[in-house]
Amino acid sequence: MKAYEFKTKISPDGQLEQPENLRHKLPPNQEVRVIILVNEDSPTENTENQDWSRLAAEQFFADYSQEDEIYNQI
Repeated sequence: MKAYEFKTKISPDGQLEQPENLRHKLPPNQEVRVIILVNEDSPTENTENQDWSRLAAEQFFADYSQEDEIYNQI
């Protein structure tokens, strides 16, 4: 299996464009394996991380009761 690496952007209609110099190496209708790497700090991922953090905090404090205040004095 050969590997070709290049940077590209996703078009508004969801297509990945390949560079011109690579098109002749990839015949039409050939099955390929695709691995997509994106920056970890993408807006979608940041929102998901914030949502999980908020949910974890809400769940943690939902079980906090007056009896638990004794641990604050230690």
